[in-house]
Amino acid sequence: MANQTVIYQVNRDDLKELITQAVQDAVKDLQGNEAKPVEGKDADLMTREEVCKYLDVTAATLYNWNKRGYLESIHIGRLVRYRRAEVEALARSNKQ
Repeated sequence: MANQTVIYQVNRDDLKELITQAVQDAVKDLQGNEAKPVEGKDADLMTREEVCKYLDVTAATLYNWNKRGYLESIHIGRLVRYRRAEVEALARSNKQ
């Protein structure tokens, strides 16, 4: 019974609705397999320029900190972003 073929006759509108629902279900499944976005304050991302201005450092310093693991960058395609919470934590730790 697992390999049984079933044929239904449906009109165009019903077929469109079935396909739409199947696509929506597939998208939900794919989204469920991805990392969940962080909610709240941690979801805020900053550009390189914003981080440099906030921390009062040069782009070269920011690059070096990233390479040494002091501040992790997030790559979104060609874009580079930093989590605001991590930037603020680094700023607090440098003030002490």
